[in-house]
Amino acid sequence: MRSKFILGAIAIVAVLITAYALSGGSQIPNKASSEKLTGKDTNKPAKPELPDFAQKTGRVAEAYIFAVQNQDKVMYLACYCGCAGMQHSDKLLSHRSLKDCYIKPDGSYEPHASECKLCNDITLEARDMLMKGYSLKDVRKIIDDQYSGRGVGTNTSLPP
Repeated sequence: MRSKFILGAIAIVAVLITAYALSGGSQIPNKASSEKLTGKDTNKPAKPELPDFAQKTGRVAEAYIFAVQNQDKVMYLACYCGCAGMQHSDKLLSHRSLKDCYIKPDGSYEPHASECKLCNDITLEARDMLMKGYSLKDVRKIIDDQYSGRGVGTNTSLPP
């Protein structure tokens, strides 16, 4: 009797796993879903899949997620960590905005911000102000005022 119960339980679990898989629970992202991740869709983008370096800590992951989902905003925020002319590995970084600290021109992830507390500080502070209803112009001014003395800033266009 006990063996019939165990076999029945195993059968039920197998059916549930199969149903979950068939319902899309194990879908692999395709190009259309990755376009949503990069903010090319007008709807709120889904949480992006991050590379390991962008998940170094919860705070780093939060900053990457905000930057990816709000590229149209972080492209107007200056970064003051010195990345506008910083040497990383064997290459010179020539970032033009905070966006470049997270996303390379080809759309792939830039590892710089995973190691830079100042990039994360600026990003998460901007996120918090925007969530409170500050305009992007006001956020830019506050960030510039607060961080411009810390290092060379990127040559970033002002928001429209």
